[in-house]
Parts: sequence; C-alpha cells; structure tokens
Amino acid sequence: MTPSCKTIWRIATLALVVGMTGCSESSPFRLAGLRRDRPEAPPKPAPGLFIPDPPKQLPDRDPGVKPAGFVDPPGNPKPVLEPGITLVEQPLRAIFDRAAKTSANMEGYSFRLKSREVVGNKKHVEELIQVRVRREPFSVHLQFLGEKSKGREVIYVHGKFKNEMQVLLAANDRFALFGRRQSISPNDPMVRSESRYPMTDAGFAALVERFGRLVVIAEKGDPRDGAVKYLGRAKRPEFQGQLLDSVHQSIPPNGDPLFARGGNRWWFFDPASGLPVLIIAHDPSGEVEYYCHDQIQSPLNLSDLDFNPDRLWRK
Repeated sequence: MTPSCKTIWRIATLALVVGMTGCSESSPFRLAGLRRDRPEAPPKPAPGLFIPDPPKQLPDRDPGVKPAGFVDPPGNPKPVLEPGITLVEQPLRAIFDRAAKTSANMEGYSFRLKSREVVGNKKHVEELIQVRVRREPFSVHLQFLGEKSKGREVIYVHGKFKNEMQVLLAANDRFALFGRRQSISPNDPMVRSESRYPMTDAGFAALVERFGRLVVIAEKGDPRDGAVKYLGRAKRPEFQGQLLDSVHQSIPPNGDPLFARGGNRWWFFDPASGLPVLIIAHDPSGEVEYYCHDQIQSPLNLSDLDFNPDRLWRK
C-alpha cells in the first residue's frame, strides 16, 4: 500500500468514531473531577467550654433516654447509604448507591444509544448505535443502525488486537472499496479529535463512577468545583412520560477542557434499575452532548465469540 493510500485509510477510519463513545467520561473523570491544588488546612480546635458553678454530682441517668451516637466530623467522606435511609434524606448519595449496585452486577449487557455531539465547533449528525458490553475482559461491540452509517461496526477487546479498535466500514462508506476492515488505536490523536469521549470508557460502569465523583463534590460544597443538585422526578418524552430521577450539574468556566466557558449537564436516572439513561449537556452555544440509553438488556451471557471480528465479519 502506498503512503497516500495509508493516509486515505486513516481518514476513512476516523469517520467511524463520531458519536460512538458518548456514554462515559475520559479517565480519570475529567468532568467535575476533584481539585487537587487547594489542600484543606486541618481544623483548629475550639476554645474550651467554661461552665460556672458546675454540679458536684451528676444526676441519675434516665433509663428512657438513649445516649447519642457518634457523628462523623464535617468533611469526612460519607458512607454508602444503609438500608432504611430514604432518597429524601440524601438524594444524590441514594441515587449513586442504587446505580452502583446495579452496575456492579452487570457482567454482560446491551443497550441502544442515541448520540448527538459537538466536537470543537463541529456539530455531528445524530447516531443510533446498538452497544454490547462485557466487564471482563473489558469488551465493546458497536453496531451503527442509522441510515447514514448502517452496516458500520467497531469492536474493542482489552488485551487483544494490540488494544486497537477493529473497524468494519459500511458498504456505502466513501473508502469501503479499498477494503472494509481496518484497525486503529482508540487513543489516536486524530480519533480523539473526532469524538468527545474514548471508546475505552464505554458502558455504564465508568459513567456511574463519574457520577460518584459528583456526589463527593456536592458533599464538599466548594462552589469553585461547580454545584450538583437533585431536582426531583421529571418526565421525559424519550421514555414515554416515565418519571426519572433528575440531577442538575453546573460546570464552572475552565472547570473542564470540554467546557471552557462553563456549562450545565442534566442527568436522568431510571428509578427501577438506578442506571443513568439520559444525559444532556449545554454550553453557552447550546446543546453539545445528548446521550440516550434505552432497550437495556441484562444479564447477557457474552463470550469471546461475541467480540471476535473474524467470526462476526466473515464473508
């Protein structure tokens, strides 16, 4: 293959990554991540309490009065909610706890992703993608269903194929006549320039963990990290009026590389499964992220054969 042909192949492959990885965040949790440049000073002890004329003998203890329990000092990370703690008392922590529990039990699953993205100043077309994910070894299979990209597929398996994405061009892709199967690194700079998020973080696990970081930020209460607020349950047309737990996240200017001018993100969680099923983000220019996850199926018994391009793409 001549150098010019190699260049053509590289450009063709880049067209595949548009919108295919909008379901998770770049590691390590770039958006609204914890700041490390402002170490907290240790708390100073308060002055001793002075009580004039203290009693010489304590009164008898009332057996009907129970002693107070230990209260964690402010600033310490709060534990996962125990049974009996309601959503009203700690809504963000409760939402995360439920989502993390569900995600931890999803070894193999599938869902349909509807994705719209703005990368740089370029607005990409809406994509409809069938996604299959296996936890160990981490594996992802994308099948593009939209009219423009129908027939395009991408497979990534950690530890196989040199950790590169295996790409099957759609029959109507511009350069498919040179051969439909290609291979490219998910971290290739040119690939990353065409998508907001990498394929290696696809699926619910990384997304739920990122939301957990937001819960910690909310508990710290530092306005320089933005704000996270539970909005209650709301209906969305994508889910036929089903009530979803909704959370608003404000992103301060320069708080994230993707939001230099700041922005807002809305998270919507399915109360039944606990999973984040809809994420929408705006910056001052308008919508820049839209990721809708539906038709979730779990558990699925996925094996190596389900992520083997030689088997799946044989002629």
